[in-house]
Amino acid sequence: MMTYATGSRYREMEVLATTPERRLVMLYGKLLVLLKQARTEIGRGDIVAREHRLMHADEIVRELAISLNYEAGGDLARSLASIYSWLLAEFSGIHAKPDVGRLDAVITIVADLHEAWEGAAAQVADRGATAA
Repeated sequence: MMTYATGSRYREMEVLATTPERRLVMLYGKLLVLLKQARTEIGRGDIVAREHRLMHADEIVRELAISLNYEAGGDLARSLASIYSWLLAEFSGIHAKPDVGRLDAVITIVADLHEAWEGAAAQVADRGATAA
């Protein structure tokens, strides 16, 4: 039987063993799950759970923002920085006044970004497989 600590170590090793592209996709996936859970918590009226999910989502977006490489990323990095700034402002607004419609707009943007990064990661993996 796998204990919580064992499962946590396994997940940590899995993340460390994956490519940077896949890690980015995993982060966006986790962000998307947290936002959908926060949406559910708004419906339930569970303030504590909603805030926990939104704070975790906030941490992920802040991590994504500080990891941007403006030198290598150029316009893409600047565009992502603007999106991340918008997301953080939306999180702040949703903290102050829970609004499912506002959160749905955030979820849509994050889902689009997740899908785009999944496609980019697949292309990188395909190029790597072709080169090998």
